[in-house]
Amino acid sequence: MMLSFPEPLASGFALALGLILGSFLNVCICRLPLGDSIVHPRSRCPKCKALIAWYDNIPVLSWFLLRGKCRGCSATISWRYPFVEVAAGLIVLLLWRYFGATAAFPIAALFTLALVVLFFTDFDHQLLPDAITLTGVGAGLAVAWLNPFLGASPGWPRIWSAGAGAVLGSGVLWSVGALYGKLRGVEAMGMGDVKMMAMVGAFAGPAGVLFTIFVASLGGAVIGLLMIPLGGRSLQDKLPFGCFLAPAALASILFGRHAIDAYFDFLRNF
Repeated sequence: MMLSFPEPLASGFALALGLILGSFLNVCICRLPLGDSIVHPRSRCPKCKALIAWYDNIPVLSWFLLRGKCRGCSATISWRYPFVEVAAGLIVLLLWRYFGATAAFPIAALFTLALVVLFFTDFDHQLLPDAITLTGVGAGLAVAWLNPFLGASPGWPRIWSAGAGAVLGSGVLWSVGALYGKLRGVEAMGMGDVKMMAMVGAFAGPAGVLFTIFVASLGGAVIGLLMIPLGGRSLQDKLPFGCFLAPAALASILFGRHAIDAYFDFLRNF
């Protein structure tokens, strides 16, 4: 059983922890696509490469105090940095408020923060780093015993569910991509998406995989159609599917199972 903490101290700590983790997520988003270490060197200006002092590296606050500029060279620092920090802080806070001191909280937080990194690396570079996806698969399998999002009884049933989810998630996307590529002669699905769905399956199980793929495909279709008149693009243009998979995967662990159960209840009563 996890320890309980008094409120609002616990919520304040969750928010502060999320902001700090958000700063680390920015490092991952910036460096992983380039193949750089996320440990060394410490944070530095992307333009002049000067190391950033600790007092200029306080999440959110430092960016506003410096007016979004590097102290040394006055280069503009993207609004993305405080945005990711605030997003991570709110994510951890809301998950804490929703799940409290249960095993679901750290598991959901770990999974969701990994999705944040994947969303932005795919958006910027059309790349889903193995350091997140494959590590995520391992992490999902490692915590499966305690993972309530897998839906099965605690213990080996959850481990089997996590393994089946990882195989199903990667297998479905790989099969769809291979079939579409053979029929149309173009690449329909990158291996990064396949590995990402293996991670989703390891955390959310087979039901979470099906929910994620359905919601992401629906969202991708809607956005793709909207982009035709708004941006002069066609459906042949490559859309970063990971950007649709990430929010769909988050939805799958928060209320995907309830949505699936409600759907089958509706069919039984129809």
